[in-house]
Amino acid sequence: MKTLANLAFDYIWHLMFTDDDYLDPDFAIRLQESMPDYFAIMSDAEKAALAQVAEETQARLLAPPDEHGYSPRSLVTADQKQFLQDLISGEFFTQFD
Repeated sequence: MKTLANLAFDYIWHLMFTDDDYLDPDFAIRLQESMPDYFAIMSDAEKAALAQVAEETQARLLAPPDEHGYSPRSLVTADQKQFLQDLISGEFFTQFD
């Protein structure tokens, strides 16, 4: 289930945060409009797996600088941080109940 959760997370992240120059807006809207149907029928285990992926992604993206001083945290937007937190807390799914 973890592999599927990773795939789903990447898909959702791509739809929500990819620049319109790289993603056809009409296509993205059509896909986003279908997402509530999927989220509404997700099992608790599927939601937990997706939340775990979000937690791991958050830890990686917001990690302190490594030994070379690099950290991707400055590249993460406020919306992306909120999205991760909402997935982790389960708040993201309440909009589809």
